[in-house]
Amino acid sequence: MEGKPRSGNIQDSIYVSLRKNIINLNLAPGTGISEKEVALRYRVSRTPVREAFIHLAKEGLVRVVPQKETLVSLIDLARVEQECFIRRSLEMAVLDPFIGKSTAEHLDTMERLIEKQNAAAAAGDIINFVDRDDDFHRIFFEAADQLLSWDTLQSTSSHYRRVRLLTIRLKGIAGGVIGEHRELLESLKKKNAARARKLLMEHINKLNAEEDLLKKEFPPYFAAEDADVFNVVWNDGVHAQSPV
Repeated sequence: MEGKPRSGNIQDSIYVSLRKNIINLNLAPGTGISEKEVALRYRVSRTPVREAFIHLAKEGLVRVVPQKETLVSLIDLARVEQECFIRRSLEMAVLDPFIGKSTAEHLDTMERLIEKQNAAAAAGDIINFVDRDDDFHRIFFEAADQLLSWDTLQSTSSHYRRVRLLTIRLKGIAGGVIGEHRELLESLKKKNAARARKLLMEHINKLNAEEDLLKKEFPPYFAAEDADVFNVVWNDGVHAQSPV
């Protein structure tokens, strides 16, 4: 018989589940999540749920109002820019090592991932599209023997991921991303480092130009500087509003 799971394991599983649902927009920005309801769903006491909420709050993914409520945080574009800065710094740093160490197998894998992205876009599967996008960029770090940096990037990109998922919903963006990946891959096959650096920088920075479109298309998802917009709960008919 297996022993009873340690509290830390329960807390970790709740944290991982809630975090996944938040960053994938299954729990939309502004959604209220109940400590009691989550505890009942997982059949645990409130203590591991409370600890999971604390860790999510440290990542800026929830806002805990003591004795009142916990809300999925709205997307903070200032934080998105900081997370994008981390990505830009790390990914640009591994590009030259990637070019020096990458093999034909790495490049073939990237080619296949582009095709998988294309299929996901055709199916309207946004989460799969972004996951394959991550797999594509992960290969830079894998070939450069810098997976610790990749793990750091993934653990500090929660707001950035939510923005990426919203961005892909904008008309024409998915096709543009696929085209940029193909162009970047061609420069990598030719080991044209200067061209690859230019394309990768443009690819990463493209999000800045899309911020105004996102705020116009999904206004209740974004934090406002002059209003307590955490009180807004919005359901666009696509994303769930209930605890997982």
